[in-house]
Amino acid sequence: SSVLSSQEISAVQTSTQLFNGITVKARSAAREVIATYSVDDIFIELIIQLPSNYPLGSITVESGKRVGVAVQQWRNWMLQLSTYLTHQNGSIMEGLSLWKNNVDK
Repeated sequence: SSVLSSQEISAVQTSTQLFNGITVKARSAAREVIATYSVDDIFIELIIQLPSNYPLGSITVESGKRVGVAVQQWRNWMLQLSTYLTHQNGSIMEGLSLWKNNVDK
């Protein structure tokens, strides 16, 4: 489990995929990825945490700061991202790409 979570976090750290307006930080000791997205007056922070028993346990998707986003819209984005990461075996970077596309819409 620790090897798999380390591989997922290091894949985020070494990813060459660039997102316009998103800063991605990976912390391997805490097993979490923090994505910060800013467009105009909207500032959104997303925290993805891998459980200690990853991939058996569910990935936790939490909201950090979210300015300029309706509560219901934010819940929909979080549900889509957590469903993608947990049930569709997507990587974190692919999930962030999906999340960014939803926010851009």
